Amino acid sequence: MSVSPSAISRVTGVAVKFKNFNTGNVQMLQQRLAVIGVGNHGVTYTTEKYECQGNASEIGDKYGYGSPLYLAALQLFPLVGKGAGFPVTFYPLAEGSGAVQASGKIEIEGTATEAGSAKIVIGGQKATIAIASGDTKTEIFAKIKDGIDGVLAMPVTAANGDDALTLTSKAAGEVGNLIKTRIECAVNGLTFTVTQLANGVKDPDVTPALDKIGEIWETAILPCFDYKNTDRLDTVMIYGKNRWEDLEKKPLLCFWGCTDDYATRTALTNARENDFINALVVSVGSPELPYVVAAKAMVNDILTTANDNPPQGYKGLLEGLEAGDDSLQENYGTRDASVKKGSSTNIKSGNVAELNDIVTMYHPASEGNYPSRRYVCDMIKLENIIYNVRLIMEADELKGAPLVEDSTVTSNKTAIQPKTVKTWFLNLAKSLADKAIIQDVETTKNGLEVAIDSENPKRLNVTFPVKLSGNVEVTSTDIYFGFYVGK
Repeated sequence: MSVSPSAISRVTGVAVKFKNFNTGNVQMLQQRLAVIGVGNHGVTYTTEKYECQGNASEIGDKYGYGSPLYLAALQLFPLVGKGAGFPVTFYPLAEGSGAVQASGKIEIEGTATEAGSAKIVIGGQKATIAIASGDTKTEIFAKIKDGIDGVLAMPVTAANGDDALTLTSKAAGEVGNLIKTRIECAVNGLTFTVTQLANGVKDPDVTPALDKIGEIWETAILPCFDYKNTDRLDTVMIYGKNRWEDLEKKPLLCFWGCTDDYATRTALTNARENDFINALVVSVGSPELPYVVAAKAMVNDILTTANDNPPQGYKGLLEGLEAGDDSLQENYGTRDASVKKGSSTNIKSGNVAELNDIVTMYHPASEGNYPSRRYVCDMIKLENIIYNVRLIMEADELKGAPLVEDSTVTSNKTAIQPKTVKTWFLNLAKSLADKAIIQDVETTKNGLEVAIDSENPKRLNVTFPVKLSGNVEVTSTDIYFGFYVGK
């Protein structure tokens, strides 16, 4: 009331106060990405979580250039082009106890008989060197080392030897074994032999990073490790399932990069039929680091789309990353079988890998061909529904409010009746349908129940049935043709 009840002299008062008349109108959940990984061996860094302010150099300065965390950051916050439009927090881990760096080597036979060049591609990072006619392997080793040293993002260091150039991963652990090396050189007189990086051991446990997430509602996790460690997948799955539980209400998904073929990846995913937390992001045969593929997918499509248009399925191009060779790409039958075994797929569009099916590993036989928690897009829809239900049920006006039946006549302005809450949920259903997150509002309306508990007078029970919208994944068209003949 703008004027005091004790006022007598003629006066007009007008009070301006905010009141929310949109209770139940849908609001989109802000997506957030948690990046988990290690820094470079020999770099001293804190393991406290750090929200990046939009520049990959921040991550390089903190955890080392060429580290898994930095290489993921380069995709999320590129030097040119669109970066993450959602918060990204890095959860660094100390390297595992007794961790060993992966190592490999480059060997050369012969002497250059002509001038030319060589391109060295290591973990997707490139260096090009000039070769002069008459260059010996010793001279070329020195040039390759200088080329590698000259690229900050290189995930390896190089050391000259008489017979080989030794490559050592900057980060310790099995993560270094993911680095692929390739030499492209057609200079006469020279033969290059590459021994791929191997023998990295002791990635750290991801639990300390997960514990640091705490009350923050991170909606997605990007681990900078190999997906093929089942203990690590189990750890993430258990953590993620707890986040979906009734009392946590902060659901998330975990995205693992994958460049493996159908047989390799589905050998793992097919055994995880009840896992709706972990999902692969696939670029078959790509020489890029898997977690770099996943990071690019987050910003080029999955989380960006989930932020801007949650019910939209994914179809983004992994631009700027090298796709696998045409001969390695999978046909429809293989992709279909892949999805049925819990693995995402990609197709190749020109020279660029394109996201195709983005699914969790969930595929219990009991749910047949259409398991409920298969598609990541559907899980994002559910996240948004949960978020909006929380906005209603955790509203300040509900906390501790007197709870009375619909038939009760009351003058108490803070009292809540079930029919009021029911109206809020009906508004939410209409709003969710308007955004194409759900459909068939009539089913929701008919099934919606809001009632005071029969035993606990301080408890309000709500049943809110919704039907998620679908997405165009399969189209089928019949073309009938014939020939025109004269009359």
